[in-house]
Amino acid sequence: YDPYEFELPAFDKAAIVAQARINEIQGVRQTWFCGAWQRYGFHEDGIRSSMNVAKRIHDFEKEKFTTLYENRLPLYKQMFENAAMKTSLNSDLLAAISFQESQWDPKAKSNMGVRGMMMVTLETAALVGVEKRLNPEQNINGGAKYFSMLQQKNKIGLTEADKLSITLASYNLGPTNIKNIANSINNDVEKVTWSEIKNKLKTVKGSDLNLVDKESYSRGQQAIDYVNRVREFYLLMNAHDCVAPKDQLIFF
Repeated sequence: YDPYEFELPAFDKAAIVAQARINEIQGVRQTWFCGAWQRYGFHEDGIRSSMNVAKRIHDFEKEKFTTLYENRLPLYKQMFENAAMKTSLNSDLLAAISFQESQWDPKAKSNMGVRGMMMVTLETAALVGVEKRLNPEQNINGGAKYFSMLQQKNKIGLTEADKLSITLASYNLGPTNIKNIANSINNDVEKVTWSEIKNKLKTVKGSDLNLVDKESYSRGQQAIDYVNRVREFYLLMNAHDCVAPKDQLIFF
């Protein structure tokens, strides 16, 4: 075996005081800190601190969702309900997609050129008849119409739950990319499950799809997380709206 020498950090009094105050800056400007230095310097301390940050982010997002649900969603709730009626979709699902996309901000935009409540691209806007992407009603109607089109055209999935999750992934990653992944699993795409798609997505990089990864955050993993987060926000919507479990959509 090769010999290795390890050195653990030596914490002085100032460092110990700083450890106790770390929560004062956690989450400020959406920035979070983790590392073995937050405890005793061992590997398990690094893991523990990262798990603590993950939980804090999760709790932070839930708190933010509740705040925006009470203060921002009421401005647009009727728009989601109207769009749902036009497309035969679930209004809470549309609202959950929109929260994931824009946090119900009609002026939201990304450096990839998508805009508005449902983060509609120029190409999609032209397809579904959206003239002003920053108009919340147009954007919601356009996003709902596009999602409905994806859902109607989608043949991939063994169950309705599979199909819903796969359609969400298509909304995020593009239907052609999801179709190609499904075909690589089984030529009979109706037998392909979301679990199988998800396992493939774990290996997909942005360069494989002519898209861009966010540093070490692969484009495939982003699509998986997108589906998971929409599901979570949908369930939060149901909880706030007191929707009975038997009336809730099943994702996977």
